[in-house]
Amino acid sequence: MCNLFSVKQIGSRTRMNKTNRFSHGELDGAGKALVDTLFQRQPPWTVASISGFDAAFFSGLVIAAKPTKIVEVGVASGWGSVVMLSALEAAGVQDYEYVGVDIADRFFYDSQYATGEAVTEVLPDSASKYSLMTGRSIGEVAGEIGGGVDFAFIDAHHMHPWATLDLLALLPFMLPESWVALHDLSLCLKADQDHHNRGPKYLFEGWDGEKVHSIQEPTMAGAIRLGALPEEHLSLLIDVLYTPWEMPVDQRFIAPIEATIADNYGSEWGQKLARAAEVGNYFANKMHATEAVAPPQSLKSTLALAARQLSGALVRPFRR
Repeated sequence: MCNLFSVKQIGSRTRMNKTNRFSHGELDGAGKALVDTLFQRQPPWTVASISGFDAAFFSGLVIAAKPTKIVEVGVASGWGSVVMLSALEAAGVQDYEYVGVDIADRFFYDSQYATGEAVTEVLPDSASKYSLMTGRSIGEVAGEIGGGVDFAFIDAHHMHPWATLDLLALLPFMLPESWVALHDLSLCLKADQDHHNRGPKYLFEGWDGEKVHSIQEPTMAGAIRLGALPEEHLSLLIDVLYTPWEMPVDQRFIAPIEATIADNYGSEWGQKLARAAEVGNYFANKMHATEAVAPPQSLKSTLALAARQLSGALVRPFRR
């Protein structure tokens, strides 16, 4: 199936599914047998990790794509890494490089465990092909990882704009037509989230290229595919950044992404990203501050435009 839109009614919600090379549920089925066996070995301390539904989908995608250079953003316990590494083995991929990136050195849920510790506990034989970079963001280390990345798994901070920033940091280092897996697409729909953590949802729903998601409803696992020219996605990604931010982002994390985009795609794109970040941070700070801060003079015209844009829907569920 290719570029076919279908509409399915689910309760009071309408799901529009853009199907491409995979039929709905195909990837979930491809990964199910592996996950059924693997989850019997899951350490009990690896809580707040990907579920069996998510793991089946992601495993099926890895088995189908057979990537050889994978970057995971947001490692936590490392159970997601275990799933991906096991899928690579099931796919028969022997010569690969797997890099995990996490801002934290210790597992956020239980600090007695190191970030990524599940890999050495469950898959000690794969540890030699698994490298971990902690204490820094993907924007700060992407250049060290280098090019040739043909699969990314983004599962770090779920508040907008983080998922989009993570992809922008990786974009210049990814090969054309590579897959980007996204987790917790519908986390914001959970009652305890109070409609927060919308970052992966905004990115996935705003994506106008090939994409696919799991059969779970509401889905938590999905993936988008880069086109033949990854830089052609810059305009869309920056447009997604103009969706109101759920939190401000420190310049420490934004600056290296701006520099990477400018170095690889030209100063104009770097400036466009910088302006989107200024606007996003201004409104996020204004939302969270007890007293509003006046905008810098240089932002007045941009903020006037942004205010008009924000009165309508900035990210449409699916682009044509």
